[in-house]
Amino acid sequence: MHSNPAEIGERIKAARKAAHLSQTELAQRLDKTMRTVQKYESGEIEPSIAMINAIAKILDISPADLIGYQKPEIQLDSLSDVIAVLYQLNKKTGIRFEIDVQRPPRSEEWSCSLKFKGNDHSAEMNDSLCLILEEFRDEREKLETYWTDQESFDRWIEKELAYYADAKLQDREVEVLSDLERIQRRNELDRQMLEKMKKAAEENGDQE
Repeated sequence: MHSNPAEIGERIKAARKAAHLSQTELAQRLDKTMRTVQKYESGEIEPSIAMINAIAKILDISPADLIGYQKPEIQLDSLSDVIAVLYQLNKKTGIRFEIDVQRPPRSEEWSCSLKFKGNDHSAEMNDSLCLILEEFRDEREKLETYWTDQESFDRWIEKELAYYADAKLQDREVEVLSDLERIQRRNELDRQMLEKMKKAAEENGDQE
């Protein structure tokens, strides 16, 4: 975490007082010394994300709120809003997604998916996204198969929000190309694609 420890400390202190707990009582529930709690609240030391989660649970506050993360108000009222989210996601550096479409007659099903390659070295945040999506899949499955409830799912979401709050995104630089430069880039990509196809054909021929 890279949040301001003093600000986190102030939020811990305010939440503790709102919960009508003394520093001693909070320390006992955390299995820590009162001096450690004092250091948390003064900002002398920064609690780990695991400790933030523990404190938040005791004080009945979300971990995201405790570290000061403000959730954006995302309105998804139409498919246009979903397109807008995809557009914003595509603008960010460090993230790269591919779009896979399967439809008849080439496929038995009609489906599409966004693919984030976790080992794409040109997109350093893809690995984190793969971990997040994997956990989201597992947590959602537990919710939909009644192994857990909505409250537990929401608590998991809040923990994830707190954990990744400092993984900041930046807009990628937009290339401004003349028509000639754009055509040259396009021709180069075509040339590279043809070379790959030729190489693949040669390798297949050798195998036969």
